[in-house]
Amino acid sequence: MRTEQEIKEELSKLLQSEKPDYSAILSLSNELAQLDSEHVRFSVDAGLINRLGTELVSRQETAVSELVKNAYDADAKTVSLKFINSEGIGGNLVISDDGNGMTREQLIDGFMRISSSDKIENPISPIYHRKRAGKKGIGRFAVQRLGTKLIIRTKSIESSCAYEVIINWDEYESNANLMEISHTIREVQPEFDKGTILTIMNLRDKWSEASIRRIYRYVIEIMQPISLSSENILTTEDPGFTAKFLIEENGINIPLIDSSKDITKYAIGEFTGEINSFHLGSYKVKSDRLGIDFSGQIGMDPDDVNSPFSAIKNIKYKAYYFIYDTALIPKQHLNAIRKLANLSAGIKLYRNGFRVLPYGEPGDDWLSFDMSSRRRSILPTHTNISFFGFVEITDDSGDFEETSSREGLLNNIAMIQLQNFMYRAIINSVIKIAENRNIKIVSGQKRDDKGNWEKIEIRVKNIAHTLDELDKALEEQEPSLVARRKRREQLKKVKQELDEVAKLQKAEAKKLFKEQSMLRVLSSVGLTISQFVHEIKYYIGNLQDDIKFLIRNLQDQSVLLNRTLILDENFANFASYISYFNSVVSLNIVKELKPLELRQVVRPFVQSMCSDADKSGIKLLDPVYHSYNLYTCPMHPSEWSSILFNLYTNSKKAIKRTGNDGKILIECGATEKYVYVEFSDNGDGIPKENEERIFQEFFTTTSAKSLDDALDSPNEIVGTGLGLKIVKDIIASYRGNIMVVSPKADFVTCLRIEIPKAKENDLI
Repeated sequence: MRTEQEIKEELSKLLQSEKPDYSAILSLSNELAQLDSEHVRFSVDAGLINRLGTELVSRQETAVSELVKNAYDADAKTVSLKFINSEGIGGNLVISDDGNGMTREQLIDGFMRISSSDKIENPISPIYHRKRAGKKGIGRFAVQRLGTKLIIRTKSIESSCAYEVIINWDEYESNANLMEISHTIREVQPEFDKGTILTIMNLRDKWSEASIRRIYRYVIEIMQPISLSSENILTTEDPGFTAKFLIEENGINIPLIDSSKDITKYAIGEFTGEINSFHLGSYKVKSDRLGIDFSGQIGMDPDDVNSPFSAIKNIKYKAYYFIYDTALIPKQHLNAIRKLANLSAGIKLYRNGFRVLPYGEPGDDWLSFDMSSRRRSILPTHTNISFFGFVEITDDSGDFEETSSREGLLNNIAMIQLQNFMYRAIINSVIKIAENRNIKIVSGQKRDDKGNWEKIEIRVKNIAHTLDELDKALEEQEPSLVARRKRREQLKKVKQELDEVAKLQKAEAKKLFKEQSMLRVLSSVGLTISQFVHEIKYYIGNLQDDIKFLIRNLQDQSVLLNRTLILDENFANFASYISYFNSVVSLNIVKELKPLELRQVVRPFVQSMCSDADKSGIKLLDPVYHSYNLYTCPMHPSEWSSILFNLYTNSKKAIKRTGNDGKILIECGATEKYVYVEFSDNGDGIPKENEERIFQEFFTTTSAKSLDDALDSPNEIVGTGLGLKIVKDIIASYRGNIMVVSPKADFVTCLRIEIPKAKENDLI
């Protein structure tokens, strides 16, 4: 290690040079600072950039949308996204916009400064006065998430030249000092009047056309489709903002076009409502087909429709309600609309004109409609796929704050009150439709002499968030004794009414819930056992052959010894295989749900399946864990055995169809809200037209044509079309997600499972 004097002398020489090496000066300065025995300083490892890119922006949709939002914030009228040769790993993505561009100073102090405060200090764009979508200055890490190299080329209207910076993200390795990594900024000949071009090279993921279309569907929904406010989101001089997508393959550009059609005319009803600037809530139900045009009020206090929602205002919503019945939707359109609903139905959320994930995504149940439907506290259909709509939040005060990952809003009192209002408003609207159609609303409801269902008041038992919201109100409102006493009285009254209304169906609901839970567990175990019965045939056949061979060759001692060793190995594999399923079946007697650490789930599964994989010519790679403490929300252990075994057997079939040596990789990690498992294989892949269908019941590509075919091929695994459907149902029951995502290098298919993280009180 050099002495302080040696460092000072070398630093002095560099400072006196005509062209100082600033990187060397910075490195020596840091080295000199480490000799300071009286002070300590924070240092930043360069590996932070990689961690921020992969962990802070975990989804492709989020990464791309952040870059589109940056173009909007720069007053662009158009942003273009071109995917070049992206079917395999290593393609390019070019994102260009006609916005304000950046000066040299803005490029250095804005883009190159981590978590810059420019958008906080200047929340309105300079030309079109748009409310800026970003605040935290982390959008640049989306670029690192997408590719390994970035070329920035930008020009402002004031500059006579354009500026270019090239960033190789691989330089940001761990154990390097972030401040010592530099990039050259140079002037280049301008190719446009103003704007920015980001060329993201060597894409980390494969981008199939299906993947790009999924991103396209999301990006075109980033901007709120229409404004429900009296004041339009766009100012009078704002020309608007559009995003264009291109796929370039071998020099040919293919534009993506939104082919969705207007289906609203097939909706049974149109629901609208708001919480106005005075914090008062209202809703409206309109149905030309049923002759309904009804308006009502909703208060935070269920007994007082004029009581204000204390934490929220300036909120509007609009939703179209669909009932998938041939009596209501023409048969020729029913399947198409239902298919579209599986892809894009739900109540989406827009804050200040921009979409906020994951609200309204397939599998997301932020308003508890799916949970409410499963519990059947309200009988008319009201699952998420029954609605196409969105919520508009005009949030000048910042009550609704996005998380740092840009995926979701903080779960504060404003968010709780919003969920409360939206659930109650939509459910009241659904009930109005059901009453008009003379549909039974709750169990225990009786018909009158004319066959009409009696009128029933739907109380707070059907309101998902009221009790939680009132509890928070007790803590967060003014701490006067009068206010506390009043809130406690309200809460007591709500609970009394809850008990009264629930009395008719409490026993039934409890029984149904237990039956559904047990059926799910039994389905999981049943699938696992059926696969086990199939696999055990292979070992039994081998063992019988070995025994017969020993009998025939009893006099030949060397051959007998050799076959005995083989027999011993088969028995060892058999014992390992059977021990895993024995433990799965044994766990079925445990009814308690508990958080599960993914390592404790995946490791025993991989260890037990290694022999079977080797026998099938498949290399089951060591699992990869990207985080620690990967605890799921409380689950039943046997459910994970069903999930993993279904994915494994599907991969086996896909690999066998290729005739090649196979490999399977399981990766586990965490995002802000979920722990995830990614299951990758190099089989024959999933055709893009089947990416959504594989989760439908009875959809299979491996079923036997007849019973004789099944008996003639006892060693072939045939599909029932129920495996992935049950897997999806298990995951959905915990508000999780399963999806086909872009595979990583050397793999063809990747399924990603997301399960909500365990909460702190779950781990106590």
